[in-house]
Amino acid sequence: MSGLKSNRKEFTDTLYLMLLQGVNQFLPVLVMPYLMIRLGASGYGHVGFALSVIQYLTLVVDFGFNLSATKHIALVADHEAERTRVFWNVVVAKTLLLLASSSVLAVLLLTVPTFRTYGSAILATWPMVLGSAFTFMWFFQGIGRVRLFSVINTVSKLALLPLIFVFVKSPDDYALAAFLQAAVFVSTAVISNIYIARRHLVGAMRVDFKGVKEEVRTSFPLFLSTASTSVYTQLVVVILGFNCTADEVGRYSSAERIMRAVCFLLYVPLSQVFFPKLSALSQRNRGEAVGLFRQVRLLVGGVMIAVGIGLYAGGPLLPSVLGADYVGIDLYLRIFAFAPLFIGLGGVYGQMGLVALGNDFTARRFRDVYFVAAVVAITLMFGLTPWWHSVGACVAVTFTEWLVMALMMFNFKRYHSLCS
Repeated sequence: MSGLKSNRKEFTDTLYLMLLQGVNQFLPVLVMPYLMIRLGASGYGHVGFALSVIQYLTLVVDFGFNLSATKHIALVADHEAERTRVFWNVVVAKTLLLLASSSVLAVLLLTVPTFRTYGSAILATWPMVLGSAFTFMWFFQGIGRVRLFSVINTVSKLALLPLIFVFVKSPDDYALAAFLQAAVFVSTAVISNIYIARRHLVGAMRVDFKGVKEEVRTSFPLFLSTASTSVYTQLVVVILGFNCTADEVGRYSSAERIMRAVCFLLYVPLSQVFFPKLSALSQRNRGEAVGLFRQVRLLVGGVMIAVGIGLYAGGPLLPSVLGADYVGIDLYLRIFAFAPLFIGLGGVYGQMGLVALGNDFTARRFRDVYFVAAVVAITLMFGLTPWWHSVGACVAVTFTEWLVMALMMFNFKRYHSLCS
């Protein structure tokens, strides 16, 4: 029996991950208002700046391996020797990227005055990069143990994030607040390493620099697409900072974070479960893989439409919940209400269509979409935010998400024979 009904394990994993993803998203959202109050604008600004910088380093270290390495591991999951080879090739690649990116950061901290100003917060947040390098989410996804990884991540957050409420009491504690958030990643990495070692999931380390180079080459298009995405998901706040007051930047950031948190809560579990499934299935039974893709597309589309309706209808209620400082956030959410459908279908046609069902050629088309989107996003942001401020930023981001979806659909249909 084909289709979703024959994939009970995948649906169980998805529902399980949605619950855990809810915890993972809820805890940071719960911590955010507490930090804003305790640290004040200046202290919270130090943490926010540090997180923005470190997220770029994390982007370099991840390098798209969460997709490419997941696919490679899924293809060799039943062969220990090949599984071990791919695992260590990716680990060595991520280690080299960690050393390179951290060296660049060190130079910036020593030479750029702004980086020196935020130096203590940046250094306190740096363990996030270390944890990201050695967490191995891609490995757990590839071998079909996504539930286990989600449990590890959730336990780490439940254990460490509540410490923020205990130890962070004043604006002087901003570095400690940054470190406690970063410690979650380190904890997850430590537990992941212990589990892999004790279960003997991989063999002894073997360095194959030709294999390392191949992993980097394969992942490079995905890295570029992710880097392009960061342009319009992170740079927009920086641009707003030059054109708006801190209060307006805060309202915009809150609205976008709410929108993306709900989207990721619902889409990420689906992607984590069905991406490796589609990658492996596409090698064995293309017809069944395409059938599964179509039904996942329908599921994601329906879920994201419901999310958009919820954002549009619920936006006016938020100021009464969050306080007078957030008056006007409902306008931002009503604009963002169109984005979830674009994000969901863009992810389905891109990650699951062009990458999981496709080949190196379609993966490059996946990358090209984000290049185009980044150029358009930057143009819109510089053109709209000086005049319309946060409203212009909302329009720019929402239009860019639509463009990504439209281009992913166009490429999938154009190269349909390569993806089906």
